[in-house]
Amino acid sequence: MSCRFAVALALLLLLSLVVPTSGQTPSGAPQAIVSPESVVGPPQGRALTGEELDRRTEALASIMRCPVCQALSVADSPTTSALAMREEARDLLAAGYTEAQVLQYFETSYGEFILLAPKKKGFNWLVWLAPLLVLLVGGGLVVKRMKGERPSSPSEDDSEAVDDELAEYAEQVRREVSG
Repeated sequence: MSCRFAVALALLLLLSLVVPTSGQTPSGAPQAIVSPESVVGPPQGRALTGEELDRRTEALASIMRCPVCQALSVADSPTTSALAMREEARDLLAAGYTEAQVLQYFETSYGEFILLAPKKKGFNWLVWLAPLLVLLVGGGLVVKRMKGERPSSPSEDDSEAVDDELAEYAEQVRREVSG
């Protein structure tokens, strides 16, 4: 069991490592601001306006991580950085960039860390599968433990010993009450 614990602990430690990507400084800030066209090419969608622009901007902002407060999405964060990112995403959508292009632009600037949900590819599969593996291993251990610890049925010797003790106790109670 200690080997399994060590493996689980090693997996958790691996998952907790955060290594900045090449386009990102350790603080999470982009190294240089680049134009969207130089990163993702010309706009491939149609220019958005009005309610559709607002809706898509909010959808994009809700799947991007705020680089300052990291536990919140850009949509939920009140920081200046998040507000600027939301406004930049809005401008890109209004210029005709697709949602995929906008995400690629921010990912190039901030690294894959900017996405609240990691992509399901490569090493990231571990992030998606680790909780399932932990549940399966834990469930297996519980089942194994429960099968190994079946309550034993009382033997005749045990019941005779209990009866003898009860008889002695009952006799003692009778003596004290009557005498």
